[in-house]
Amino acid sequence: MRRIVSRSGVGQLISAGQSPATLRQLADQARTRRDWNQAVFYRRLLCEKEDHRGGNWIQYGHALKEAGFHARAEQAYLHARELLPDNADLCLQLGHLAKIRGRFQDARMWFERALELKHDRVDEIAFELSLVKKVDTGVVYRESAVRSDPVPFRVFLSAPGGGFTESNRAAMTAGLGHGDYSYAFAMRGFVDALEALGVDHLVIKHPEYISDIRERSNAAVNIHLSFYPPERMRLLKGAYNVNCFAWEFDRLRLVGEVLSAHAFADQATMLDLADELWMPSAHGVASVAPALTKPIKVVPAPVLKDLVDAPRQGRVKPRDLEKGLRALSDVAWQPLAVLPRIQPQVNEGSQARQMRLQSVLDTYGSEDRTPIFVTIFNAHDYRKQIKPMLEGFLKFSRSHPGAILLCKMTTVDKHATVNEILLREQLIEADTLLPPMISERVWITRQVLTRPEMNALFDVADHYVCTSHAEGQNLPLIEAMGRGVVPVSVAGTAMDEYISEDTAVVVETERRPFSPRLTARYGLYGLETYFTSADRVQRALNRAVDLSDEDYAARSAAAWAMVKSHYGLERFKAAFDELTAKLLSPAKEA
Repeated sequence: MRRIVSRSGVGQLISAGQSPATLRQLADQARTRRDWNQAVFYRRLLCEKEDHRGGNWIQYGHALKEAGFHARAEQAYLHARELLPDNADLCLQLGHLAKIRGRFQDARMWFERALELKHDRVDEIAFELSLVKKVDTGVVYRESAVRSDPVPFRVFLSAPGGGFTESNRAAMTAGLGHGDYSYAFAMRGFVDALEALGVDHLVIKHPEYISDIRERSNAAVNIHLSFYPPERMRLLKGAYNVNCFAWEFDRLRLVGEVLSAHAFADQATMLDLADELWMPSAHGVASVAPALTKPIKVVPAPVLKDLVDAPRQGRVKPRDLEKGLRALSDVAWQPLAVLPRIQPQVNEGSQARQMRLQSVLDTYGSEDRTPIFVTIFNAHDYRKQIKPMLEGFLKFSRSHPGAILLCKMTTVDKHATVNEILLREQLIEADTLLPPMISERVWITRQVLTRPEMNALFDVADHYVCTSHAEGQNLPLIEAMGRGVVPVSVAGTAMDEYISEDTAVVVETERRPFSPRLTARYGLYGLETYFTSADRVQRALNRAVDLSDEDYAARSAAAWAMVKSHYGLERFKAAFDELTAKLLSPAKEA
């Protein structure tokens, strides 16, 4: 007899003549103790005695894998597969082992084989496949990628600020409010759609730094979905470049309007560098197509996640309000307080009255029911036309003193107070005296909200208010509609596709020439855009609160259905399938 000592220091007297049943029992006991070294030893003896039993080799592979001997575990599993070629669980285990070893294409192959063999853990395998597809795209940065098994196509995505997770407040804080940050939100919709379709994709930063993606990718066709305004557009060399961008005015900047000597300043020249252009609205396509030579089609950013399961049956219910207030308990709001001549002193008073939303409603809400309006805007974006919105709401609040307007403001200014930023960026005009705007009906926050907090903000709101001059798509408004909120909104430009009296309470507008302020900001001359006024906003707000529950429910249902159909997966899938079919066709290869 010989003495075997495990690393755990446990000694066992093992006889070479012990029966398989005894060895199996000892191996099971070692597994229970998670003593994988002893388990390996007993399983090996079992395999020597019963070489013909595939189950022994599977258990031997399990023990080797847990002990960290991954190459030997694979050998054991493959030997078992020679004995049990149709064992679905064995394929699943080989998939897990390949994933651990970083061989993601092999993992994908084994997981798919397990499904073909009718493994009953379908949901688990589907989840593993989704993970592998996300991770597998990282092989483009390995030199061995071009030697691995080829795939038909691979998708790369990029945006000015890169991608970020909306559950990560720090990452969002770094990007929100900076120029063109909204393109990252549009890219998120495309990423969601690619994940839903099970398409390999990778979000990259600085595509211009990659010399040729074909040297790194094993795909027959590489597709680059880029999300950039014209002046910041970046190409991925060796890929078919589709630039997805939004445009809200009636034309691009003319050559004579380009005052910069920068090489990227001419919009039409930059956009024509892409192979194809996708835009979120028919208005955008019609506006830019005359200046370009490349194909352009309407493909809006999909809105797939964070939608409610069904539209609202009426205004916000008390239970939903309470739930939303709990989710927003970390968000602080300050009252609107704008008085230009003594703004520094007013700022101090507003900051001192900062409070949570629950306290706002307890202190300033009506005894019966408080109508809650919400708006979201970038403080530095002149298109948002915030001044008539605030003036109109203040007029409206005189006859509806219980109403509350919540303003979620985004800004890169970390030092000035919210009211000072609002005054400087949205309200003050050189040729107009600004009257005081001090109200306990309007509350402002510039805190970064995570996606759950954004959803909660929509969920406590009866109406989303939008008074923009023009929009390329307006994702926050669409997302609010997807939560069942009935907008009080202007139409025009991209919003014509989803704002009507069926889906919203429409704010009246008129087309007028650009103001000097808009002309100076956007460098466009001789154009018109949509303007509204405080009186028009007031009338729309009055109509909104006068809606019956039945009318509210009908508009909520129409808005929700519009988002599901117009910004759903099928529309993106049709465009993406058309693109891949074109790029993979024999004519293209020739």
